Amino acid sequence: MKALKFLLFILTASVISAFCFAQNKVSLIVAEYDDNASVNHLQHIINYTFVDGAMVSREEIISIPTQKAGIKGNYVRFDIGKNKVYRNRYVVTGIGNIIDLKSKKVILEEKDELVGFRGDSILFYTNDIFKGKYYSVFDLRTEKYQKVENPNFNPLPRPSVEVDETAKPFVINAYATSGKKETLVLDAGYGEAQPLIGDNVKRKFPIFWLDNISFLYANFPKNQQSASIYKVGIDKTIEKIADITEIPATAESSSFEYDAAGNIIYSCGKGRFIIDLKKKKADAVIFETVGHNFFVESTENTKYGRAIKYESVETGKKWCRFDNAQTTPGYAAFQTEMVIGSDRYPQGVAVWNTTTKKWTELEVSSLANIIGWVAE
Repeated sequence: MKALKFLLFILTASVISAFCFAQNKVSLIVAEYDDNASVNHLQHIINYTFVDGAMVSREEIISIPTQKAGIKGNYVRFDIGKNKVYRNRYVVTGIGNIIDLKSKKVILEEKDELVGFRGDSILFYTNDIFKGKYYSVFDLRTEKYQKVENPNFNPLPRPSVEVDETAKPFVINAYATSGKKETLVLDAGYGEAQPLIGDNVKRKFPIFWLDNISFLYANFPKNQQSASIYKVGIDKTIEKIADITEIPATAESSSFEYDAAGNIIYSCGKGRFIIDLKKKKADAVIFETVGHNFFVESTENTKYGRAIKYESVETGKKWCRFDNAQTTPGYAAFQTEMVIGSDRYPQGVAVWNTTTKKWTELEVSSLANIIGWVAE
């Protein structure tokens, strides 16, 4: 009887041990350029596996060219926009390609705007002067990509909103699926001039949907030195949320996004701001939330780069980016750089973990992007 109990104890301990081991095993997926990328245009998807905080293996999953014969422009790119990992298996690039990490192949070569995920379906939107406007669906089970022929199909139950730039100030119009046009904003400002020089500049006008009935936009005056953030409803309600003043000239476009904690972030030439809809204010971001209780100093310090924190404890200071930082429970990965004057040179990837509470430096000679983490 004692022997049986002891055997059951050993088996239970083994199961628990195996479970815990599996829980502590994660993989960081990184896109790296080939050493001869200028000639062969190759990029490699690399899997760095970590167990209990230690990097234990490096595996090349697949090599993919950025250009391909017969395909105009980009083929597959990991350095444009933000990549997403779905179901611990599928990588959707910032331009809409899909790579299956398990089968190690490109399963979608098309380049469209990602709308979202619905079970086995990945939804895309095309808005092209030649192709037209329509939705498409990629079925992960069949690996088929099909245009939705129903013109009234709309996975996002809201009208199409467009900016009329034929006159100044601009006008914001909404178009129902029936084609009916309604003017939501008569005076939407002058957009954002990029670059801020010359007479015939290109205007930028980001519209950020909060839900299916309201969105945010930034109203710029002629002088481009300030911006007012407005909330607009499809019922034509307009509410000013905040003013941002003394915006310096910049070559970068302003934008809205959600951070890892779900805060609305507005980026402009003055910096990054948290938009508080309830309190109607815009507060400068001091530390960026990059997910799973990791934080990175928003404004780069000329002496040390950026401070990095886990919860409230500083883990170190590094010259790094926060916009492509990738986190998972217990791990954070950052693209590090060497800064010499105004020049910046990618150095690799730095990984910090909560188990050893130490940094692991991955020597990546030519980093394309940090794609994300996969739990195993």
